[in-house]
Amino acid sequence: MLNLTDVERRILINQSRILAALYPLKAAEFERTIEILSEGYHEAWEEAVLGGLKAPYLKEEMNFIYHVLEMYDWLQKSYYALSFEEKVHFQEKALVFPGFAPKAEARQLAYARFLMGNLDRFAFMEVVNPFAAPHPCATLTRR
Repeated sequence: MLNLTDVERRILINQSRILAALYPLKAAEFERTIEILSEGYHEAWEEAVLGGLKAPYLKEEMNFIYHVLEMYDWLQKSYYALSFEEKVHFQEKALVFPGFAPKAEARQLAYARFLMGNLDRFAFMEVVNPFAAPHPCATLTRR
């Protein structure tokens, strides 16, 4: 059960009032939260306050995705550093990151897009657009 102090409840009530004014189409949802918090219906606090939040992403999972992207980044940088004669022995298409399967690896796909789009990591790396692989990537490489 979620425990909130009276001050925390007041802050959340005020935030919900502001959000109800800013987003009139969702006002009923915010009014429900205001009622739950102001009336002290503590059994419903957790859903009212934390509803819609996803479980935290494990550090190991985030590291795995980062390392997969880093591997492709290194492979591509190494390839471009080769001479023409050395490049002939490799298929450049094999070095392009295929992405993650949207249905089976939705969270991995979202985090990879976040790293590359929002944090500007791996800007050099070539990726199949829009990152969507036909087959799961993580399950094949994590055996």
